Amino acid sequence: MCGVRDRSKLVLMEDPASTERRFIQMRRNAKIQIAHRAINHVSMELDKLADQVSAIEKSVSNGAKVPEVQITTLIEMLMRQAIKLDDVAAEGDAVAEKNLQSKRVQRCVETLETLKISNGRAKPGAGVIPTTQWEKFDPSPPAMAQWEIFD
Repeated sequence: MCGVRDRSKLVLMEDPASTERRFIQMRRNAKIQIAHRAINHVSMELDKLADQVSAIEKSVSNGAKVPEVQITTLIEMLMRQAIKLDDVAAEGDAVAEKNLQSKRVQRCVETLETLKISNGRAKPGAGVIPTTQWEKFDPSPPAMAQWEIFD
């Protein structure tokens, strides 16, 4: 069918350009797989942290007082995951997954920030209490000692 006669000898040669293309494609696939693994690892950590966010959200909505340190620590942990996501060099469909996880981190942090504010309002006597009494300072400068005077 191809025009090769019976008992003909064929010499097969490998094209160096196709070998190079195959090698480049394998490296690209390896980079994409590494990116997917890193994003999946961050995603699993985000699942755990999102559960903690929802637990804090339930506590605050039920009127319970959550220590501010706990909220701040959780925000820091979420920001660490955001930094890990930023370090991932994604290509192809991994970019969409990376962006999805980044938005997820952002939503959790925003939720915690609003909870931190509402939790602060729920605590009577905690935080800064605004007053209308101002401290009064003497407008005259304090007397200088003899050794402070420069000529």
